[in-house]
Amino acid sequence: MSLYAAEILSICGVLFYVIYQCFFSPLAKYPGPFWAKLTKLYRAYLSLRGHAHRDFIALHKKYGNVVRVAPNELYFTLTYLRRSVTCFMLNSYPGASQIQKPFEKYTAGNKFHKAAAYNVVQGTRSFDLVGQRNEKIHSEQRKLVARAYSMDSMVHLEPKVDLVISQMVEQLDKISGHTFDLGIWLQLYAFDIIGAISFSKPFGYLEAADDHGLFLRIQKSMSSIAWLMHAGWIFRLNQKITPIFGNWLAAADRNGHFFQLAAQEISARKKRGGDSKDILGQLFKTQKAKPQLTDQDIAFMMTSNVFGGSDTTATSLCAAFLMLLKNPDAYNRLMDEFKEKKAQGNLNDPITFEEAEACEYLQAVMYESMRLHPPFGMIMDRDVPAGGMHIGKDFIPEGVSNIQSLIHFSRSDVVRRSLELYHGSSIRCLRYGARTLKNFGQRDG
Repeated sequence: MSLYAAEILSICGVLFYVIYQCFFSPLAKYPGPFWAKLTKLYRAYLSLRGHAHRDFIALHKKYGNVVRVAPNELYFTLTYLRRSVTCFMLNSYPGASQIQKPFEKYTAGNKFHKAAAYNVVQGTRSFDLVGQRNEKIHSEQRKLVARAYSMDSMVHLEPKVDLVISQMVEQLDKISGHTFDLGIWLQLYAFDIIGAISFSKPFGYLEAADDHGLFLRIQKSMSSIAWLMHAGWIFRLNQKITPIFGNWLAAADRNGHFFQLAAQEISARKKRGGDSKDILGQLFKTQKAKPQLTDQDIAFMMTSNVFGGSDTTATSLCAAFLMLLKNPDAYNRLMDEFKEKKAQGNLNDPITFEEAEACEYLQAVMYESMRLHPPFGMIMDRDVPAGGMHIGKDFIPEGVSNIQSLIHFSRSDVVRRSLELYHGSSIRCLRYGARTLKNFGQRDG
């Protein structure tokens, strides 16, 4: 075949692909950006820009309730498509439960398995609750570690958390009267909390008032994972050439640098000893009874604690403080609740877990802050199960790799009627909202 003929054939192939995706694909009828119809790199580009959460809202405003964001992916604003939204809506307002049953078969736990994007998250890990796509393996792995992460286990570690809280207060007292970045201090605090409950010893970042560049490394790694989830072939190529040319992607730090950091902390914890009820001690105890939980598996779990646990905790704390500072009425109402509890003798310093649970408005502040500013700012893909599914009048074939539900509050009358803490909602709505959001957090994992 001549070079000219090869060029003509290539051009025809590209034209055929473009025509098919735009006019004959099962998803051709759904509107969306032109490049999104042709390549998943469009989603990678949006993630790489750093504000995909705003970009997708803009796409819905332009194209409507259903937007095609990749050759085999759709985004929906319909709030009843996935368990996350159904859980949020249940009991959030009178009569909400009536909408649940017609959509129960579309929930994430009913054959809607994790999509291929999770492969980037998992990498080469054999034990990974976040990235594991096989539901059976995920269930078995989760059972092995569930007790160590249960609330009953966490309550036993409360004294360790109290020590870090006291240290945080001392450090803030030292810089009182000066301008400082509260977000940085909250992340230092969150990281030391993870160290205390995981390894019986804080990392010492609060004391040093320095993270030694670790937070920037986490940020770069998470940003890298976000766009590579939609360009998995680049991640796989990097994995293959790393032994020869070295690593070129920050995403690899999750199973590289941070795995090594966790392994070092595990080794140090073994040498110095520690509380048998910290997370690592609980996992060691489980390992004795169930040898299938290997040392490497435990190291992977500790890596997740170090890599993701501190960042999500710090983000949630920052959201709560930001929302309170921006809404003085909510701040004053929370302070009034604290004063009332203290006057009744129901509040210690520092406040205990049980006391915090009994503070209704505090609970509402926490969960509403996470609703308005989620610690994880992207939607994780799920595959349409075999046989396809109906959404309203439309049939989505199983060939569609991923199907999404974007919680688009600004366009949903249903969700708009749910809790609106920072805009003067009733305490009844706050109770409903805090409870349902809490249930969502417990189920979706």
